[in-house]
Amino acid sequence: MKFWIGFFTCLVTLSLVWIQGLTSQLGTATPTSRWVFDAYQLKLKAAEQIATPKVLIVAGSNAMFGIDSKQLSAYWQRPTINLAVNAGLGLDYILAQAKKAARRGDIIILPLEYALYLDDGDANSQIIDYVIGRDPLYWNSLTQYQKTQFILGMAPERWIQGLRQPIDSPVNSGTYGTHHLDNVGDQTFSGREHQQEQDRAAIAIAASPKKAWRYGERALQENGAWERLSQFSKWARQNQLCVIAVPTALLFHKSYKDSIVERRFYESIPDRVRSLDIPYVGKPFDFMYPADHFFDTDHHLQDWARTIHTQRLIKQLRQSQPCSFR
Repeated sequence: MKFWIGFFTCLVTLSLVWIQGLTSQLGTATPTSRWVFDAYQLKLKAAEQIATPKVLIVAGSNAMFGIDSKQLSAYWQRPTINLAVNAGLGLDYILAQAKKAARRGDIIILPLEYALYLDDGDANSQIIDYVIGRDPLYWNSLTQYQKTQFILGMAPERWIQGLRQPIDSPVNSGTYGTHHLDNVGDQTFSGREHQQEQDRAAIAIAASPKKAWRYGERALQENGAWERLSQFSKWARQNQLCVIAVPTALLFHKSYKDSIVERRFYESIPDRVRSLDIPYVGKPFDFMYPADHFFDTDHHLQDWARTIHTQRLIKQLRQSQPCSFR
């Protein structure tokens, strides 16, 4: 009897400590998520201030570095906001931000990283850290099962940081943050002259054949995000939005063409996306570039390469004209 009393007392005590610990985590932001928060605040506010139909660029950081919004504005003859921030947050969160910003008549450009097509929706450390600390509305929109996933997925370091309640200081140094975003959300200070030694070293590593992605292999084993993209497509049509998918910028590896599995993955993307009633403009291999085009990762173009990349996208858009309005 004493054993069971002690066992249940211990269980209740641990449960109370756990609940108290969780309570202290909600709304307690960590420094690692600050730049993403600031970036979204800038971009969503810029979108909100536009009363006329606009263009929204929705993706991870490949598009933050890789698309020149001013060129798209000139082509579409309407304001363009670059909502792209961080692919690590996952497809669901990225699309949720698009839903916040989009209004009837808008055009949504989706230069999604290929990893996002394979996103199974499971919460990773980045989205757990971000949502628990900084987005109570998104947290409240989650199902109980999803909340449990987030809680169980919290790394010990995140628990410790939350309990310590670190100072939430603005980011004003380094590559990432609003200090290097322009007023429409494009990355600045991303030219050759801005590269640090560690940036060049990171590109050299990314160019190694060992660092080539194996998305084709993954696609054979994973269900991916196709159903959730289909739901987003339906939502867009219901709200009279034009959604256009385009290739992401990516560092080219020989294995992407030499491997039958990898080549089929990239070649199949356009038709797979079109099957969801989302127009896909361009071919993935036409938007892969050599290492000297990139800034600090295999997805982040330098500013001069961004100009070339955007011009290629506009050429494809002009040829296909996937939206019935401009």
